[in-house]
Amino acid sequence: MNIKVKSVLAGAVLGAIVFYVAAYFILGYTAAIVLPGSIADWAKENSMRFPVLFLWDLLVVQLLGIGVLSAIAVYLFLRMTSLHWLYVAIGFVVADMIPLYTYLLSPPVLENLSVANFIWFLPHFIVVFLCVFIAARLAVKHRNI
Repeated sequence: MNIKVKSVLAGAVLGAIVFYVAAYFILGYTAAIVLPGSIADWAKENSMRFPVLFLWDLLVVQLLGIGVLSAIAVYLFLRMTSLHWLYVAIGFVVADMIPLYTYLLSPPVLENLSVANFIWFLPHFIVVFLCVFIAARLAVKHRNI
């Protein structure tokens, strides 16, 4: 089997495992971290609710909930293997996004479809994409093989 195909498949399996672990065991806890009242009041007074909530979701919920785990998993995996980093990262991100968009396009959600449905999935995509690609590239630079 071609090294690129192996890399994509390995990345997809790793991405699915990390998504499962994060979605069922970690993201609920990071989502429970409350935005401080002073920041919420400031955002309300300055009509900045959406940007503040978006950044909170990006930096606190997603980065702590799945970003760190994704980065560590990809970094360690690529340090121990000789697979191609770019294809592992692509497979990881695709496998991570499939369950999210499967849910988003399910009939109960489609009944109430709005732009907000798509926008609130962006922090997850941004964090996973950046953490995985940065960790993959760094792992190759420090590879033992």
